[in-house]
Amino acid sequence: MKSRILVLAAVAVLIGPAMSAVAGVAVYPNPQDKETKVLLSGFAQIEMRAGDGNSAEGGVLFQAQRLRLGAIYVHQPWFGKLLVDFNQSATSRDGGLPKLIKDAFAGYRFSDAAFVRMGMMKSPVGMDFTTSGWDLDIIERNKLEKGLVLERAFGIMLSGRQIGGAKADPKRIRGTEVGHEKQSGYGFGYDVAIFNPAGRSGAVVWDDSQLGDANAYAARVHYDHGWPLHLEASYGVSQEAGGVGTGDYEVFDFGFDSGLRNRSLTLKGEYISGASIKGEDGWDQDTFVGTCGLLVSPQVELMAKHYAASASRAGVDTDLGNTYLGVNLFIAPLSSSPTKRQSHRIQVFYVAVSGDGADFNGIKGMTDDGVAMQWQWKF
Repeated sequence: MKSRILVLAAVAVLIGPAMSAVAGVAVYPNPQDKETKVLLSGFAQIEMRAGDGNSAEGGVLFQAQRLRLGAIYVHQPWFGKLLVDFNQSATSRDGGLPKLIKDAFAGYRFSDAAFVRMGMMKSPVGMDFTTSGWDLDIIERNKLEKGLVLERAFGIMLSGRQIGGAKADPKRIRGTEVGHEKQSGYGFGYDVAIFNPAGRSGAVVWDDSQLGDANAYAARVHYDHGWPLHLEASYGVSQEAGGVGTGDYEVFDFGFDSGLRNRSLTLKGEYISGASIKGEDGWDQDTFVGTCGLLVSPQVELMAKHYAASASRAGVDTDLGNTYLGVNLFIAPLSSSPTKRQSHRIQVFYVAVSGDGADFNGIKGMTDDGVAMQWQWKF
């Protein structure tokens, strides 16, 4: 295992300077109309993994995690978004659309405090889940946490951002915000939504026959005080989560995010609790997530993230821990903004597993140790 870690780290150092990120693209359908534009973006995450936690024999394997292209239409107060992932199925329709369609919604912005959107979108449950996939602290969203959220769902949502903030972000809210993208802002935010059953959730079984008879509901409130602090709490429920006649799945989430020491020190904490997984009474799971990151130079960030999960099913209690230890290497362009420097990065992580491993009876994360390198570029 140690030799594999050294190999992955060496490759990361060697290929790191080889490529620079490109900027996003704004397209104006009518050059005389600067108020109407389409913002094009995309990113790729290519991985090399090894260890028993990644394959049966622990050998080296290569894969892609996300291969995404997106477009945001803006003609205020109207807006819309389409995001596809070419690494997802074009035939599986859990949630009501092929899984390769991540976002597909239209919306109208009344003000920063009230904008509505309808379509396929992220449900507002889970701090880490509503962080963009290209802006994560580590190489992935662990299923110990992601498996409990409502994931993306088809419905309608009313939202507001930066309410009552004395130092509101001068950049106007666009309306496509799903989490705390504008963390430099100030004030309160909220989301209230109703969806079809949350069939893309790991805690819900998709059943087309439930459409119109069962729904999912979600709500979130959060507060931002610039970069130093973000707080949020959310709740969601998906009715008949195991199919017609089964129980409702409920999930609670609480989280905080902070950037200290001139944004060089990142501290985060999140607690998520799911009850009646897949509609099964007594099948419950709780997960605590703690994150610490230290930017030791403009290009190097040391990162540790620990997941501690406990599950109960049929009276049997089990535990599972996943600890990610590694480094984020930022290539170019370098920036003091924690989000902008993510445009081109390489991440190398070792994952240590503790607890009951494969005998864990909840929604599993890694069940054995592993190591991974991910190379991301974004425009």
